[in-house]
Amino acid sequence: MSLVLILLGAALVAVALFNKVPRYVPGRPPAPRPGRGSVATARHPGVPPRVRLVSARLTEQGRALLTAVGGSALIVAFFLTLSGV
Repeated sequence: MSLVLILLGAALVAVALFNKVPRYVPGRPPAPRPGRGSVATARHPGVPPRVRLVSARLTEQGRALLTAVGGSALIVAFFLTLSGV
């Protein structure tokens, strides 16, 4: 339980500090080349899928809320760890 709270709290505080969130960008398959039919030719490679960091566009209230909730989750995780739960 405390490990989940640590991960959740760290993620929320990181978003509040850096104002960035990950976004999945799907890849593109290689473009087919018109022409020779079934002859094996060199194809242009496609773009692999990736994850980019984009702006979270948080207001000051949003950053304060994420920091408060994330910090509280970290504090609760700390005390749960101390109690042995």
